[in-house]
Amino acid sequence: MTKKLTLFDYLELTKDGEEITVTDKNYDTESYFYKYDPADADSWSESVKKLSQLLTVQEVYSHAIAVNLSDIIEKKISELKKADLFIHCDIDSIMDDIDNILSGNVSEEWMEKFVNTLKA
Repeated sequence: MTKKLTLFDYLELTKDGEEITVTDKNYDTESYFYKYDPADADSWSESVKKLSQLLTVQEVYSHAIAVNLSDIIEKKISELKKADLFIHCDIDSIMDDIDNILSGNVSEEWMEKFVNTLKA
């Protein structure tokens, strides 16, 4: 069985500081990820690292990488509802907000809870 390439693995192949555009395979999203740098690690970057380890690269385009983020979220909807992170906890509402979430418009604590819920 071939191991699927995670976003984290892909990012490890990039140059330090190189911005990688990441989209979802099912939703029109656009967020930006960077190779993990342990020297700059904080709660936010640790959460983003954990998230990138959960995501599988679905397609590599010349301008972006498509991942399975919506699939991961959809499988954890009931856990996300219990975590009480969203006003409207359904896949469409979450994916409508995911660009804002990944660009840092939530607290480090919120992001950590979100990623830990997806990871559980």
